[in-house]
Amino acid sequence: MIKKIFYLVVVLTCTFLMGCFQREKEVKCHVRVQIMTGQYGDDVVICKDGTDLRVNDDSLLHHKAVDGVVECDIETEWPEMYEVVLPKQMDEGHWFSAKFLVENGTVQIEMYEDKAPKVQSTGKEGILHQTLDSIEDVRFWNVVDELDRELEEHKEKYFQPDFISAYQTLERSDAERLPQEYIDSVRNVLNAYLDDEHQGYNEEGWALWQRRNSLAKGVRPFRVEYYAEHPMLWAYYDVLNAFEVLGDAQLFKDFDSTPYERMIKLYDNELCKQYKGHPIHQRIATAETAFNLQPGKPYIDYKARNTDGQLVPISSLTKDKVALIDLWASWCGPCRRHSKAMIPVYEKYKDKGFTVIAIAREQKAEDMHQALEQDGYPWSSLLELNDENHVWELNGAGNAGGAMFLIDRDGIILSTSNDAEDLEPIIKAAIERE
Repeated sequence: MIKKIFYLVVVLTCTFLMGCFQREKEVKCHVRVQIMTGQYGDDVVICKDGTDLRVNDDSLLHHKAVDGVVECDIETEWPEMYEVVLPKQMDEGHWFSAKFLVENGTVQIEMYEDKAPKVQSTGKEGILHQTLDSIEDVRFWNVVDELDRELEEHKEKYFQPDFISAYQTLERSDAERLPQEYIDSVRNVLNAYLDDEHQGYNEEGWALWQRRNSLAKGVRPFRVEYYAEHPMLWAYYDVLNAFEVLGDAQLFKDFDSTPYERMIKLYDNELCKQYKGHPIHQRIATAETAFNLQPGKPYIDYKARNTDGQLVPISSLTKDKVALIDLWASWCGPCRRHSKAMIPVYEKYKDKGFTVIAIAREQKAEDMHQALEQDGYPWSSLLELNDENHVWELNGAGNAGGAMFLIDRDGIILSTSNDAEDLEPIIKAAIERE
């Protein structure tokens, strides 16, 4: 009897280990990238979705194209989203990222100079998404592209004469070396039109633009409905995108949040029940928690490294303090300007129960130390090196340079503003309440 139990334990253990081994080798994807332009060299980056190359630019992500082609195999535990970019194209400030799902099968990608990449997959999930893309092209994007071309190629037909004149003047300003004062006055004319609801269109042009815009806005609602009937892994990455877009909603004029809210509701009601065990569910849970980091809500706890390299819970640094959590980076100019503007505020209230907990997002620790010395911050900074602790993801900052969270002594968020003038009266009031 004992022998039978022993053998059963051995068999179950071996089965478990084999399962783990098979999980590690479950997904193998062959990727072929063809560069269709010689404009951006032969360097190709293939990385996981969401990778910020400013802090995670590992040499292993780079592939050198031979005769314009890169071929490689990617093995993962689960099917997941990756992307391809041309670094030189990114450096010039305009690039097209090719997103694709790593899954069993082959993915072929064509990278272009001035248009979106072409992605073709033989994997099950890739085919599902390509079908959706094809339907969207027929119902929406082909017509949108046609209307865009019509508006671009026949400006004289669809725009106000003053707008056309100003636009043409700016186009030839460099060649004709027009006086700067004149150029500025022309820009003022253009800006006045662009600030207006009709954006320089005449009646016919405005009607065409409204048709074009209506079609483009129809894509999101259609996609939510399609996902409800045809669940696919791509939908879960659209849920992540929905949280990101809603987090930045205040930046957009007349923003319609409805389709993004419906996407999240679809996940909560239906999609959460599928693809069990996939790590995308944890990413969505993290995104939802971060999305709720709003004034009146409790701030979260997590760990970051101090100058001694030790992981420190943020809660241990904010205890019994009115604290400003300052997420910043040496390479983020706006972040550093906002941080420097807080120095006088810090000096004024540091002895009254106020503190700044800075965390720098860097690829090299030296960059942080150099920025600290150069900017003269009176506080030290924790370090988030190569996104090792996912601090930016936990705070819903995505690939932004930084963010700020002002919290009271009870850990409740008071403000998410990064403006020192906005923050000072809130800090003063919070200190005086104690």
